[in-house]
Amino acid sequence: MGRNAAIKQYRSLPDGLPLDLFDSAEGRRPVVLDLLATPWLVRASDLRRPGDGALGRRVGEAVAVSWDASSRTPAAFAWRGRLYDVASVVQTWAVEHSWWDAGVRVSQRCWRVVVKSGGTYDLAFDRLTGAWLLLGIQD
Repeated sequence: MGRNAAIKQYRSLPDGLPLDLFDSAEGRRPVVLDLLATPWLVRASDLRRPGDGALGRRVGEAVAVSWDASSRTPAAFAWRGRLYDVASVVQTWAVEHSWWDAGVRVSQRCWRVVVKSGGTYDLAFDRLTGAWLLLGIQD
């Protein structure tokens, strides 16, 4: 089996244990409703203004970014007079919508980064304006 034989033979689900924690959507409903009622759980779609959210906040401010051409990732960014060195990139994604309407079109390339001084930040390069934005902070 090769080097991963132990992993391939491991049974992640013991015999007799159901695969799904809840047997139906109706069985999940009370748990989902209870979670939505908690003060610490905030839907991303509800984060509409800067300062919203318990664990993260939207910022939407312009930042200056130092680009690492070899890794094609942000190396550092300056925000509110302070320099943040990027320790690692956690995630990248693209935001593209309303391409058919030049007035509301959005075209961004985004990076979620962890900085060396601590903290997780969402940076975006706006492809239409050529500007960098600090989208949000996850505490």
